[in-house]
Amino acid sequence: MGHDEHFLERLDRVASDHMALALGLYRDHELVRYILTHVRLPDAAERVAVALADGGEGPYVVVARDGGFVTCLGPGMSTGALPVVSRAHLDGLASKVQRVREGMALAKKRGFDQTRLLERIESAGPAVAREDFVAASAMFGPAVPLLAGVYASWAKTLDEIFPILQTGRRLDAFARRRAERDLARGAWAMAHSATILVDSAEREWVREWASLPAHSSGSPWEHLTIRSAFGFVVRAAWLAGRLGKPMLASYKARFAEAANPVTVREAGWGLLCMALRHSSLRTEALKALQSPPPPQPGAEPWVEKSQVIFREAVAIVQAKEKDLVSEALNLGRDFAIARTCDLPASSRFRFTERAQVPDNLVLPALLDGTYDVNNGERGGDLMLIAIAAVAHAKAEDFYFPAAALHALGPPDLEQIGASLVEMRRTLFGVAKTVRREEQPGRNDPCPCGSGKKYKKCHGR
Repeated sequence: MGHDEHFLERLDRVASDHMALALGLYRDHELVRYILTHVRLPDAAERVAVALADGGEGPYVVVARDGGFVTCLGPGMSTGALPVVSRAHLDGLASKVQRVREGMALAKKRGFDQTRLLERIESAGPAVAREDFVAASAMFGPAVPLLAGVYASWAKTLDEIFPILQTGRRLDAFARRRAERDLARGAWAMAHSATILVDSAEREWVREWASLPAHSSGSPWEHLTIRSAFGFVVRAAWLAGRLGKPMLASYKARFAEAANPVTVREAGWGLLCMALRHSSLRTEALKALQSPPPPQPGAEPWVEKSQVIFREAVAIVQAKEKDLVSEALNLGRDFAIARTCDLPASSRFRFTERAQVPDNLVLPALLDGTYDVNNGERGGDLMLIAIAAVAHAKAEDFYFPAAALHALGPPDLEQIGASLVEMRRTLFGVAKTVRREEQPGRNDPCPCGSGKKYKKCHGR
């Protein structure tokens, strides 16, 4: 008698309320393969017991390492030395598989293959829809090298673009606009790829990644924090919160020993998000923010200023965390009203009152703007309320649905890029050099984008 036949004969050990789950697993070979490749099995284990109920008392289905179903164990029957997949773990893995299936279906429905979807992630800026994100998570989530490569390559490219735009190096109008668009696209490509990567990461990969020596002295998410725009800095904090415990030690060390303001902000907001997202990390993370080592003699003024900001943030969180969340959600609704006020009155996405704004648009509206949170007094306040609101959010909650994006129209990438340049200039105190852009020749295309020759348009 083969494994499968024996399993089916022993289904009488499983009560009717768990029979459907047992048979569902038996028929879903893809899910079973996913379970067997995403649980930590000892090398010598040839079989695993999968719990059909909470509580640790059974019933169980026993599955061979090759995916064959062996038998059923009724309530109270011993699993012996078999490794056990709990019901909670089973539900979590099943949820991930379902999300992948839904994402693939969305990609197919929207006519995206992997190439087109990756192009959209890299070029659409903030106009990546929630449906695009879910589809990309399904297609690219397991492709760690691909997503890490997208992030790293854009980080390098942006470091090359910024000095050109910051110092006012002689650029004609076309080159400047192209550089600003590339800057905006690249910053958003980094945000999208990092969010997909971390949201889809398996815990085993996170543990291995967190152990890399480089993380003791630096974080890749500083490339987002240094952009200064509200949505990027909040995402950097969310990434730390999502990664959680494996990254706690490095964030504590970098916050205590930060060598520059960007590091202390990225580490500080990351610790705060960890504290809000994980109750098990809350005490340790908040203590690190409240009690950093005293500044060394001769330390830069920003050290003590930053410590004060985060001590105050901890005190506010402890006193009124729920109020912060409410304030953030109301602010998101206000931003949605401001963003849609110019839409036609007939549009279902035009809002004039908070109560009209659907819940699924609140976080995207909150994080949509390019507000500078690394410079100025309001930055800390905005970050504090936003992190309180997003700490427990799903990654796709940061994105507008496709229908809303269609109504809002395309983003102005040149304006976003120019804003990022100005924020960077302010952050590092780079003097702004004003240069007159080269005037096009009479037979050159007009810089206004009309498609006409300069002499027949603005050159007349």
